[in-house]
Order: sequence, then C-alpha cells, then structure tokens
Amino acid sequence: MPGAQGEDEAMSETTALRIGTGLDAVTVSGLTGDERAEVIASWARCGVEAVEPPARADAHRDADTARPWLQWHEDLVFLATSRAIESARGTHLLFHAACLAAPDTGAAMVLVAASGTGKTTATRRLGPHFAYLTDETAIIAPDGLAVTPYPKPLSVLGARGVRPKTQRGPDDLGLGPTLPDARLARIAVLDRVRDPAGPVTPRAEAIELVAALEALVPQTSSLSLLPRGLVTLCRVLDAVGGAQRLVYAEAEDLRDVVDGLLAAPPTPVTPAWEALTDEELRASVGAAVPGAVSRCAVDDGILTDSGRLVLLASDRLVVLEGLGPSVWLLLDEPRTAADVVAHLRAEGPVPEDAEARVREAMDALVTAQLATTGAFVAGADIREIAARGPLDGLAGRMQGLYARLSAMETPTVAAVNGYAFGGGCELALACDVRIASDRAQFALPETG
Repeated sequence: MPGAQGEDEAMSETTALRIGTGLDAVTVSGLTGDERAEVIASWARCGVEAVEPPARADAHRDADTARPWLQWHEDLVFLATSRAIESARGTHLLFHAACLAAPDTGAAMVLVAASGTGKTTATRRLGPHFAYLTDETAIIAPDGLAVTPYPKPLSVLGARGVRPKTQRGPDDLGLGPTLPDARLARIAVLDRVRDPAGPVTPRAEAIELVAALEALVPQTSSLSLLPRGLVTLCRVLDAVGGAQRLVYAEAEDLRDVVDGLLAAPPTPVTPAWEALTDEELRASVGAAVPGAVSRCAVDDGILTDSGRLVLLASDRLVVLEGLGPSVWLLLDEPRTAADVVAHLRAEGPVPEDAEARVREAMDALVTAQLATTGAFVAGADIREIAARGPLDGLAGRMQGLYARLSAMETPTVAAVNGYAFGGGCELALACDVRIASDRAQFALPETG
C-alpha cells in the first residue's frame, strides 16, 4: 500500500502534481512513487499534470508524516472539493450532488442528497450507463446551465465500514465518459426507502416549489453569495420543469427512470412566484418607538402564488405562512402590533383578536432571527416605578449591578441595536466597549 512504513524514500518525486478542481486547481508535492501513481490514476479525469514544485504546495506529504496514506488521500479529497466550491462561489449554483448525463446528448441530471445518504452509491450503480461528471459537487452556470465537470475519485468505505475511505477513480469503477459540454436538464432529490415493508416501485415524483426549496437549499453552497441566489434557483427549477423526487429501494433500479427523464427536453413550468423587491429585502428604515418591531435584512426572497413568503437569510431558508408574509412586508419601517393592525384594517375587516395574532406573528419573526424588538434596554418600567415607596429610590439596586459590571476583570461589550434609555444607557456605559448600529439611540430621559 502507498505510504507503508519502510518505503524507500528515494522513490519520492521531485516534481509536484497539479489537479483540476472545477474552475481551479490544487498542487500536491512530497509523494512517493507509488503514491504519485495512485493520485495520477484516481484523479486522471481532473486533468492531472506534473509541474515544478511551488514554494508552498496546497498539500505536501512529508516522508515522516504521522498520517497514514488513506487518511492523507481522503484529506486531499476534502481540500480539492473545498477549492472547487471556492472557485465557483458567488458565480455558479453549487449543489452537494452527484451529476450524471446522457452520453449522446449531454443532458445532465443532478442527484441531490445529504452526505451519507446515497449519492456515491447511486453514482457507482448508475455511472457505468451514463456520463460521469461528479459524485460530490455539481457546478452549474445560471445562464445557459452549463455543467463544469469535477470528476473526482469516489470515496468508498472498505469492507469494515470504517473511515478512512479508499479513493477509487472513475476509470477503475468503469463509469461512463466525462463530457466537457454537458448542460443541466433535470434536478432530482434522492429518496431511498430503507428497509421497505414490500416492493418499492422506482419512480419520479414532481415536487411542489416550496417543498423543493426546503429540500434543495440545505444542499447548496454559498447560495446567498450568488446575486439573487434564491430567485436564480427558482428560475433554474422552472427551466428544468421543476424538481423531481426519485423514490427507490436500490440505486440500480433507477436506471430506466433516469433514462426516461433525460430522453426528452424538460417542459419549462410557468413561474408560480414573484421575486421580492430590493426594498422588501431591506431592514426596516427609521427610528423605532418602544414596543415596535424592526425586520432584519435578508439576502433574497420570493412570494408564492399561494401566499407563502420564502426568505433566504445567509444559509437559512425560512418559510412564512398565515399572517407572517403580511407582517413582514408591512415592516418596511419599525411598527408596533397596533400599527400593523391599523394598516391591515385599512385594507379590509380584521378579527377582534387581530392585534394578538399580529403580535404572535411578530414574536415568530423575532424567534426566527428575522426581526428585532428594537431596544437594547429601554429603561425601567414606569408602572413599576409608580408603585414604589418614597424610600425605594435610595436602595441603589441597579447602581450595585452597574458597579459590579464595571469592576469585572473579563472585558464586557454592549452591542446596541435600538433604544438604550435610562438604565439601559447606564448599563451600556458600565461596559468596557460599546458597539452601536445605525439604529442605536442613547438617552437619559430622567434628566429632561
């Protein structure tokens, strides 16, 4: 096995290897002769070439490294895949997916699934009958839907089922050719039925848009960095006829299903959604009064024909239903629940408990980190002060807290994104560092 103890160090090569990783490449150096031969064979379809060793290779294997060869090679796969993702971040759709294509037409299908749930097995079983583009990271150009191949070796568990995995090249596994000009024609989500109670008919089932987004977005990389990433994904889904769920028990049973889906061009679907405007994606504008809620900015969003609002906030997808969409859209400026109800009442009748329902929807937005209550600490409750006795003001309860906070050896930071009034202002002043957003306001109302 490459890298075994006692191997002749004289076998080490003086040149490095450059391995293509989608739109970029990695360089490796320090390999022995056997290790070098294995890398060349297993990564052959990624365009391996010998180069002069750089001053600092992306991956260097020392002769006395403590990591066994299989572990080192698995780490190389992780490095190369990370580089492939980085190379296309912000410009391409990136799916954690296998990608196969019809060898004669180049029509490609991505097979999306979470790690460890069937992508590699599906690739091994279906790959000999189709063109092999990748088993891990599908790189799709939004305009034209061209697929950038990343035909890495497949990471396969050994007979004991424990890591590290063995890296087996597509030629070794007899997978179909790698096409340089394939284009995306279908998007599918793998849904393997494990331990079925009876026979499972392999089939493709159309997935409704929001359900498709909920299945696909967690299996994308850096979608929020792609300009209008969620809108782009929706447009691509419409162009390929929507997403399909592939239901099966054994991957080889899907051959006819995949053949059928790739045999004819997909029928584009009419969009059942509209993109939110830039203004509707922005945070609330203006000063917030006590009790008001302000929405946070999100990266992208759509409103479906069924009235659901789908928001992309960094790598999170949030679906709002019921009152949620209306409340979100009315928070173009900070508003209280009463303000929102007044706007809704201007559009038509509202139920008697409308304010309670709106407040519940606002609380849900805050819980989902899509809105803030607009205050750091708005000061004491005036109603509580009114109930105090004449000597309570001499107790100095809060002053003791501020003194202890100020005397702490651990540095303290006040992050202010709203009102810091009265005691809230004093609390911020007691901290060592104060970081304020453009919505922060400081005041001591008791001084007039």
